[in-house]
Amino acid sequence: MKKIKALLALGIICAAMAVLAPSQYAQAASVTAEFTKVAPDSDVRVEDMVKLELRLNADVEIGAVELYISYNSDIFEYMMGPDCVLGGEGVLRISDSGTSTYSTKRNYLLYFQATAMGESKFSVRNNPEIYDANDEEAMSVSSQPLTISVLAGTTASSDATLSALKVGSAVLTPSFDPQIKDYNVRVENAFDKLAVSAVANDPLASVTVEGADDLKVGSNRITVVVSAPDGTENKYVIYCVREEAPEEEKIEEPAEQEKEPEPAKKSDPAPGKHEQAFYVTQQDDRIMLIADTQYELMSSDEGVKIPDGFYRTSILISGYTVAAFSPVPDGTPEYLLLILRKEGSEPGLYVYDRIEKTLQRYGITAGADTTVTEKDDKDKDEELPDKEAYDKTINTLTTVIAVLSGVCMLLIIIVIRIIFRRRGRSSAKREKSSSSRSKSTR
Repeated sequence: MKKIKALLALGIICAAMAVLAPSQYAQAASVTAEFTKVAPDSDVRVEDMVKLELRLNADVEIGAVELYISYNSDIFEYMMGPDCVLGGEGVLRISDSGTSTYSTKRNYLLYFQATAMGESKFSVRNNPEIYDANDEEAMSVSSQPLTISVLAGTTASSDATLSALKVGSAVLTPSFDPQIKDYNVRVENAFDKLAVSAVANDPLASVTVEGADDLKVGSNRITVVVSAPDGTENKYVIYCVREEAPEEEKIEEPAEQEKEPEPAKKSDPAPGKHEQAFYVTQQDDRIMLIADTQYELMSSDEGVKIPDGFYRTSILISGYTVAAFSPVPDGTPEYLLLILRKEGSEPGLYVYDRIEKTLQRYGITAGADTTVTEKDDKDKDEELPDKEAYDKTINTLTTVIAVLSGVCMLLIIIVIRIIFRRRGRSSAKREKSSSSRSKSTR
């Protein structure tokens, strides 16, 4: 009877394993990484040598170490450390395969020089790898960053003047003089930013520029702040005037849902369109059409479908020769097609009316729909491996469950057969005993 109970218990355990399929987890060893400032004991100042120690403390013996340290290279310069430490410019790599004797503690001494005032955070970057010396398993790593502030040197300069001040191709009025604090400059409407180049007289001084981006039409105030090593500040102010846009030419934009309109031959804009004053200028090596937004006049038709019946030619606009497409091979038609590209957009076709001096959007850039379709197909392809892995896992689990279920059924059948055999033997014994008693009585 005990054997029967044991077999039944084994069958129940197998069935539970098939249904629940429990997982076993091992608790990983852990290690902490801590930065400590060893020297100097007092405040850190510019040109000071700073000694840091990275201390590793684990609950098991530490084996191989592979980790990265980040810091602000504008404030500190890495000078030296152990042979297993390499790098600089804001990132150090520690690649230490271990020593002949292992311990639960390990320290790395690092030397940095403070080069400028400011603040730097020393931290262990993501996914450090520190291994148990015994089983070579990766340990769980926790760390806390160390922040160090650098003050001005004891003999820091108070020079907060500029040695040079330029504003791109524009001209400052009056000419730059370190002792003159206010300047004026005037730029065309095409410029919505002013490229300010300011050089401090003291190499250790810092320079910041405020207000040079997003110039509005009219007067703008730009401030150049110079901060000396000892904290002294000096301000230079540039009053920049951005001119109004010329109004001698117009550009028309259709409504977003309008598809392939015929070239407009009238000066009045159609419903759903608006006109913008524009002119053509050159920025660096690009020919730009300036309106409320900037358009680049493209010389190549790559990525744009040119309608049948148009011939490549060129036209002079605002003194600049630009590529165009004409509906006739020769002569001077009333309208031409130009290829324009907005900032951050694909190039497209625009109709230029030579009589009315207007531009109108002609069509949608070729290939846009194709790009979307290709991107969707790519996304599907990227999802396919995950689905295949999932199906494979399901098939494997199904096979395991089926095998375990078969084993359980076989055990149950064996138990039932044993029970019936025992019952048969007991019945036979009882019949034999009864027969013997009957014969004795006779």
